[in-house]
Amino acid sequence: MAIADTKPLRKPLTLNLVAAGYLGVMVLNIVQIYSQGRSIYPHDVLFLVLFPVAAYGIFKVRRWGWYLVIGHTLSLLIINVVLTVKFGYFFDQLFIQFNLLLLFFLWFFLRKSVRSPFHNPALRWWERQHSRYGATFRVTLRNESGDVVTGEGVNLSMGGCFIKLADDRNITTKDRFEVELRYDDFEPFHTKGRVTYIRPGSELGPKGAGIVFSRADRANRLLLKAILKMVESRWIKSAESAPV
Repeated sequence: MAIADTKPLRKPLTLNLVAAGYLGVMVLNIVQIYSQGRSIYPHDVLFLVLFPVAAYGIFKVRRWGWYLVIGHTLSLLIINVVLTVKFGYFFDQLFIQFNLLLLFFLWFFLRKSVRSPFHNPALRWWERQHSRYGATFRVTLRNESGDVVTGEGVNLSMGGCFIKLADDRNITTKDRFEVELRYDDFEPFHTKGRVTYIRPGSELGPKGAGIVFSRADRANRLLLKAILKMVESRWIKSAESAPV
């Protein structure tokens, strides 16, 4: 049985600092514009407005935020190259520092370790609100067209589950389902759900999908609590009997 994930969930402080740093670049941009004594062009206003929007996307760790940061920094760098050639800012220290910071942010967000959480919700562990426990159960997903997908669940929480899928199953993060979950001798648990992420099969684990639960009625919520209580008790017994 998989180890339970019950640790406190905290977003890495680095992401908050990077978001604040991006706002700092906006301040430096304003300072270097005034230091050059040039007029503020319409594109300057647009890029200044986009700084806090991009910083918010970084803070929330959203995919659109990643794309906005990449597009924002690249556009600024291209425009600054044009300005350098046109006005000769080759020795303007603030201008050089500003562009070096842009290059740093571009390099930082293109790194795989940084890029991955923005594109894969499964890696944003701090967004999970419930403890997850390893368990084995059967899940049946039925979409609005009546198509049925079945899979074996490998972990479960009050908020959702992860199920293994056959290689020929093709579902996407846009799909919505009626979910039926069967565990041990309990009555089937029913709720609505949606796919939050897809994990391709690899050496790290089998192909599968993360499902988030929604709209369960009171009876089914109580049923899920009872199931999780049993799952947790079995996990505790398994952990206590494991060799040291």
